[in-house]
Amino acid sequence: MASDAVAVTPDTSLADVASLMVEHRVDGVPVTDDAGHLLGLITATDFLRLLLPNRVRFLGVDLYLAPRRLHQALLKQIAGVRAADVMTRAVHTVEPDAPLEKVIGLMGEHSVRHLPVVEDGRLVGVIHRMDVVRLFSRWMTEEETSP
Repeated sequence: MASDAVAVTPDTSLADVASLMVEHRVDGVPVTDDAGHLLGLITATDFLRLLLPNRVRFLGVDLYLAPRRLHQALLKQIAGVRAADVMTRAVHTVEPDAPLEKVIGLMGEHSVRHLPVVEDGRLVGVIHRMDVVRLFSRWMTEEETSP
């Protein structure tokens, strides 16, 4: 778990969200209020949705009407959008003492890449899929070195 998780506020512009995600090499950031309460999550997928405005969902299938160039005016418009306007509000979370089976189960069942860790509604960290892979790798290394 990353206990020093980068978070943004609801009023953070998407330009600033993108800069933070690139700087910290993460593909998702939690959105919190001033007291640290989790409000939502913004991921790289949210940016893709904004950058592909010609997508239409029909009978459960995504259709793309025609390729459209991303003009500077559209990029500037998207850059000024607030985090609160794009974030996913229904976010799966776990408590700090959640068993690993629950974490893996939630990630697998709901295909989530980021699992915010909350305590009393406040963000205390984020578990990423790679955290699970790192843990597995550590277990394998310990297994190989133990008598």
